[in-house]
Amino acid sequence: MWFSEEKRNEFLAYFPDIVKQLEDKAATLDDIEKGKHFREILEYTVPGGKRYGGVIVVETYKTLLPKSEQTPENIKLCYYLGWCMELFYDCIFMSDDIMDGGKMRRNRPCWYTLEHVGLSAINDACLLETGMYYLLLKNFGHLDCYLRLYELIHDSAFLLYLGQYMSVKYSKDAFDTSIKLYKMAMDSASVYIASYLPVALGMTLAGRDNPEVLRKAKSILSQLGYFYLIDNDYMDCFGDPALTGKVGTDIQTGKCRWPIVAFMEKASPEQKKLMRANYGKDNEENVAVAKQLFEEINIHKIYTDYVLELYQKLMKDIEENSYGEMKQIYLALVQTIPISLKANGILL
Repeated sequence: MWFSEEKRNEFLAYFPDIVKQLEDKAATLDDIEKGKHFREILEYTVPGGKRYGGVIVVETYKTLLPKSEQTPENIKLCYYLGWCMELFYDCIFMSDDIMDGGKMRRNRPCWYTLEHVGLSAINDACLLETGMYYLLLKNFGHLDCYLRLYELIHDSAFLLYLGQYMSVKYSKDAFDTSIKLYKMAMDSASVYIASYLPVALGMTLAGRDNPEVLRKAKSILSQLGYFYLIDNDYMDCFGDPALTGKVGTDIQTGKCRWPIVAFMEKASPEQKKLMRANYGKDNEENVAVAKQLFEEINIHKIYTDYVLELYQKLMKDIEENSYGEMKQIYLALVQTIPISLKANGILL
């Protein structure tokens, strides 16, 4: 199983290498702290994550590369590429926490909330992203696939930041957005970051980045990515912080997320009016009213029915449009679907 504790521990074993490379690089530019600050950022923000993205890069690569070519050096490189993926994620999470006013991430206070950090965390998020590009050049610059790896990550970053803009834009219309419009607005994040990018990176490093294969992969993985997105939205509102590792703030900040969009499609006029008066208000009383309104329309059943429909469509697409090693990869990724659902006691 790709996402076993053993696989994640194997992945984490390469983290000290990543820290040392970035600390050493920072030390060449910083005569005062000698890279100490970069190490502190990494050692505080990185531990505790599930590392799905990085593991996906590694296991995709191992699945596609012939056993005869899986030398220690090649395997080390695929783990380093997985860590490039993870640093990109960590940069996104750090920025999101600041924009969303998040308080907890991975069962500890968000980096920016620390007294000695504050809004300098914006700069630290930039350090993570540029550090990732440094790792990419240092470890893969000699390979023919380097420019393609760089292009995949850079294009994904561009699309992500556009997606962030769309998210903010549509947050202003949280009560007037359909599920269809929501999906359109969020597709850039779901397709490229949550699902397609880590698989595409593993494929490219393994020399299996045929354009037609990548096109088919994007079609299937976009469905998986959309699931990740709405699942994340759902868990932000209803997940147990002890299991999710963070306290959700989408209700308090009035974000245009899947639960509120689904609510506005199902609620009565009276319920909609009451939700408008309480959603987006940052105090316990308003949040409690909003959650009660979600309960009144049975949002949990709506969610379960919706993701079951997505799941069935995804499995049909995998069965009809994939084979061999790529089908093996898709089926391994499907195993991630019930994992987060267990955090709220719901299973497909």
